[in-house]
Amino acid sequence: MKSQLVRSICLATIIGAVLSAPARLQSPESNGQDKAERRPDTLFCIADDLGWPQTGVLDDSVVHIPTGGAARLGSWKKRVELQASSPFKDLQWRLLGPKFCGGRIEAVDCPPGSAGTIYAGVGAGGVFKSTNGGLSWEPIFDRESTYAVGDVEVSRARPELVWVGTGEAHLSGTSYEGTGVFKSTDAGASWSNMGLHDSAHIGKVVAHPSDPDLVYVAAIGPRHDPAGERGVYRSKDGGATWERVLYVGERVGIIDLVMDPSDPARLWATSWQRGGGPGSGVHRSTDGGDTWARLGGGLPDGDRVGRVAVDASVSKPGVVYALVVDHSPKGGGRDGVQGLLFRSDDGGDTWSQTHQDAVPTYVGWDFCDVRVAPDDANRVYLCGLRLLISSDGGKTFERGGEDVQRLHDHEGSGMHLDMHDVWIDPDHPERVLLGTDGGLYVSWDRAASWLHLNNLPIAEFYKVHLDGAEPFQIWGGTQDNASLVAPSNVTFTPGGPDAWEQIFLDRWSGGDGFSSFPDPFDPSIVYWAQQLGDLRRGTRGELRRSKRVRPKGRGLRFTWDTPYMASPHTEGVLYCAAESVFRSTDRGDSWEAIGPEPWGGSILSLSESLLDPNRLMTGAGGGRVQLTRDGGVTWERAGEGLPSRRVTDVVSSVHDPERVYVTLSGSSVGDRRSYVFRSGDFGATWKSLAGNLPHEPVTALIEDPSNRNVLYLGTDLGVFVSTDGGARWAVLGGGLPTCPVVDLAVHSESDTLVAVTHGLSAFALGISSVSNAEGK
Repeated sequence: MKSQLVRSICLATIIGAVLSAPARLQSPESNGQDKAERRPDTLFCIADDLGWPQTGVLDDSVVHIPTGGAARLGSWKKRVELQASSPFKDLQWRLLGPKFCGGRIEAVDCPPGSAGTIYAGVGAGGVFKSTNGGLSWEPIFDRESTYAVGDVEVSRARPELVWVGTGEAHLSGTSYEGTGVFKSTDAGASWSNMGLHDSAHIGKVVAHPSDPDLVYVAAIGPRHDPAGERGVYRSKDGGATWERVLYVGERVGIIDLVMDPSDPARLWATSWQRGGGPGSGVHRSTDGGDTWARLGGGLPDGDRVGRVAVDASVSKPGVVYALVVDHSPKGGGRDGVQGLLFRSDDGGDTWSQTHQDAVPTYVGWDFCDVRVAPDDANRVYLCGLRLLISSDGGKTFERGGEDVQRLHDHEGSGMHLDMHDVWIDPDHPERVLLGTDGGLYVSWDRAASWLHLNNLPIAEFYKVHLDGAEPFQIWGGTQDNASLVAPSNVTFTPGGPDAWEQIFLDRWSGGDGFSSFPDPFDPSIVYWAQQLGDLRRGTRGELRRSKRVRPKGRGLRFTWDTPYMASPHTEGVLYCAAESVFRSTDRGDSWEAIGPEPWGGSILSLSESLLDPNRLMTGAGGGRVQLTRDGGVTWERAGEGLPSRRVTDVVSSVHDPERVYVTLSGSSVGDRRSYVFRSGDFGATWKSLAGNLPHEPVTALIEDPSNRNVLYLGTDLGVFVSTDGGARWAVLGGGLPTCPVVDLAVHSESDTLVAVTHGLSAFALGISSVSNAEGK
């Protein structure tokens, strides 16, 4: 009997073989640490707190939901198989850029004694390597099972040995999980996955300075699941086996780890209970990780402590710094937190706060790192919203230099915000590398001035739009690097100019951009959305002048990436959405609410039919979809068949006004199934199109404009295509690296598909042969 949609408790259990390297998981004899347990491969759910099964029909049987590292590796394996068998594997994607705007650099490291070699870990873009100081780059981690990078570590004992800890350490809502720790023995030419598949996010990898087989990993663990691999892991055989040597709790990860430069047997690790809690703190081992002790001696503790960073001095053994995110100031600081810097001169036995007030920049769950200059124990670098430098042991601070030169033209000035990693050359401490949300910077004068190495195609797009110009232009919004536009004939060239240009820019040389597009009736007018419903209208070419045009009213709840679009049917008509849909007939000067009644939170996706301007469709969390046939006078809720998951895209067919599509994602609760649905009766009933797709979140769908049976799908594992209306899927094209594709658009006149990624910029593919294909 068909069950009603009900909430229920899901039970986790272990099934099947875990796809991992052999692991020896042992518990230390002291500290009461638990034996590390393998993460369950499958969640068993009775009824459905985790959504409908892929048939779209739910009965009372047990629903199997793939989850964890083994599931991600299984999905990757299936994607590789679909790539090899794809009839379109010989089509080649073209990298478009941009490069000049930069993107998130999560980790940086360099081999000893080589000023030219740099390894840069991109948050959701793999690893790039330069052998000429950053003048040119090669992607060296673009065909692995993950693109998400938490840390990069080059062995001092053997410089050709490189470790990559995967899964972003920056735990935002769009942070991607990894598939464990990887190792290269040939300086990045090839890679081996060495296990810890269920670590999800890795904060740090630390290699022993003289023993190439001894390595430590700080594992954060899954963000939404108490299971998984979290803690400090040690391998004595080059990653063949691992043992967990420090475990704090099922909701507590290890975010930072440092080895004493004068005594490799002494290590400090920081635990993190996200949001603040008693699990956060600093731990020390004096016997190479066999035993650990939590440190007090003046450090804060309890619920006030959040993320913590730690570093040890090279020049003065025993000096250790800890940068602590403090949750205690009510109403103080940004987001109610502040950063406090502590120093110990006795290896961590006792600590004192180095300054009277909070450090003068935001430090929180997203930006928190500390480094000590190798030649001066009093010179400290702090990574927060801004880079801070102290020359007196943390008593006073000054900002890092704002004198920035760039490899490629950029309309911005000064240093980008949001600092993720800083590397200081141990042989030449005047040389500093800085990874930010705006890319990679290098300084040769101890951070007084900088060269922006803005030649990496690593933009983190959110949305894409194609206009009707000749040649058509590609518009898109990116994470923290504004919204951009380029002609469709653009091609990325490593040493050549960049044809992309920004359509707005904040005073920090960036700013989040989301939906971005020109007015379809007057291309001199441009529109873009920024965070939480900050809707803008401007004139193309005026980067720093715009008018805010969001609807007025108290209590309007806009989502982070607010739906915002112009109607191609009627001049001046715009739509946006909070909990209801708003329509403007005067280009945003005024708005009217046209429904529907709020239902479960902010609207996440909005679509207007190209065939009928009266047909609109909305999608929100919990699989809540609403539709109107009369321009918003009346609305209907979608019929049964959709899972209670976050809607990622709602699409109105360009061939049939009754046909609509919905894609959804359960990644925020650990459900990685592929959710794709079609309705032929305007939402009354639904059919799953997941078919043979690998289990990965789906983010975008678009129909081929000339063939109603051809569908294109953007997922966390790239682009898929179906030529039979969604019955079967194949990987589309070759040349696309492992990357999350977040949005798609088709230009019908040129038979061009554009895919934008969240970490590796934009790509284009000629699809005339796909459009003409017949499904089998």
